[in-house]
Order: sequence, then structure tokens, then C-alpha cells
Amino acid sequence: MVSVNAATMWLLLAAMPLAVNAGSARMELNISPGITAEADYWPGEADMPAILILHGFLQTREFPTVRRLAESLADEGFNVLTPTLTLGLNRRRQSLACEAIHTHSMKQDIAELLMWTTWLAEHAGKPPVLIGHSSGGVQLAAMLDSNRQLVVDRTLLISLTYFGEEQGAEQSKALRARATDDIDRDAGSMNPYALVYCKKYVTTAAGFLSYLDWDRDRVGRALKAGTSPVTVIFGDKDRRIDKAWLNSLRFGPVTVRAVAGANHFFDLTNEFDLFDEVAHLISGSGRG
Repeated sequence: MVSVNAATMWLLLAAMPLAVNAGSARMELNISPGITAEADYWPGEADMPAILILHGFLQTREFPTVRRLAESLADEGFNVLTPTLTLGLNRRRQSLACEAIHTHSMKQDIAELLMWTTWLAEHAGKPPVLIGHSSGGVQLAAMLDSNRQLVVDRTLLISLTYFGEEQGAEQSKALRARATDDIDRDAGSMNPYALVYCKKYVTTAAGFLSYLDWDRDRVGRALKAGTSPVTVIFGDKDRRIDKAWLNSLRFGPVTVRAVAGANHFFDLTNEFDLFDEVAHLISGSGRG
């Protein structure tokens, strides 16, 4: 289990000569013995918002949607931090294959995110803005729901999904029942399940359920129960998301905004549209 303490909260900051964007630096966070998490950080202007951007499921901070947005925001003077969740692997820098043995859980992801978010808030001296892409938005929602005392400026969820969406209600129900049986039979065994885009996802039953539990209903409840503003941004050409569910989230602190012509990844055709949405929501700035 990952815990937050004085030792782990100190990050080692070192300039990286091969950094993609001038001014970025490699950050390191000691998670547990033998496990170090990494992030890229662009220290911006003192009076500009601090932003944490999280990648989607099994991806890294180098994922194009995340990387392009981070560099664009950094170029405008924002303080930007892009961590890569370790998923139980030391200094993970590559996406994790569906067919790998998955030893990580949502609980561990939440603990890592809390460390990064706390550090960014203390380093920048202000509540940060949280941005998540795809299932990264679910992990941010879970982190906030598990740590109600945490103060953030706002949360932006891009192409938001929920766990079990791609499997559908019936398959998810069957998978949940099988995982429950697996726990009763042998809680520590590794078994093949299906999760997100992975048709074969090998993990423990408890690890699997830690993600599947964050289904459409639980994500919706968490977002609506939050106290800081939440904006869901999606492309109206995105075929990977449940648009009806996204629109049902319009309640209390949650607003939903569609970007015309964009797909799930806001590729090169729509990257400036995404930047404008994000920049305007954060500070009223943008291109043009």
C-alpha cells in the first residue's frame, strides 16, 4: 500500500537535457522500496494556474493527447505536471500491454495521484487544476471522492469513460460474478478478465474489481457529490463514449461541453480546439 509521508513527499528535481519542451524537468517520487514514479514538470509563471494532466488507462505521460496539451499549456506560461502512474513498475515509461500480468489496483493509483496532487499544490502555492483523459478522468474522480478534504481549483475530464463501458452491462455483470467467485476460491490467484479495451486482462479478482467498481453509477455519484467545479469535455464524433450518460451528469458542480468534429483523442485536427476549451475554462485565455 502506498502512504503519504514526509519522506515520500520530497521529489528529486533534475533538468533533463533531452526534454521535449524547453524548461521541462524530470520529477521523481519514491512510492515504495524499489518503485519510483516519474513525471515531467514545466515550471511556469508564478501567477499562472498549476495543472496536473493524467493519461488514460495503461498509457503514459507521452500519450499524444496528453503530451500535446501539456506542451501547449506550458508554452502559455502555465505550471504543468504530467505524471505516469507506475502500475507497480519502477520508473514506468512505456504503455502496459493488455496481455501483461497486472498487479496494480485503483487504490494504488489513487494513492499515487494524491501524492502528486499534494506536491503540486504545495510547490505552486495554490490549489491545482486536475485534467484527466479518458479513464484517467475516472481515476481523478476516484481520488477526489476518496479524499474529500483535498482542495483543488477545478477538474476537467476529457473524453470521460467509466469502467465496464466497453464490456456492456451484461458482460460486466458476469465478470463481476466470476471475480467474486474467484476471491472465494483463491483470492491471490491471477485470472483473465476483460477491462476497458483489453479483451484479456490478467490480474487478481480484487485488483480487477477495484476498477470495475467504478462503473457509470459510481462515477456519476462521485462527480455530483463533489464541491469543486467539474467540466466534462467530449468530441461529438467520439464513438468510444456514452454521450447520453455524459449529458446526464449535468447537475450541481458538473457542466458538460461538446467540441464539434472531435474524436476521442482530439487528434491534430482538433488539438487547438481542445486547448482553447481548456485554457478558457482555466483562466479565460486561449488562441485567438
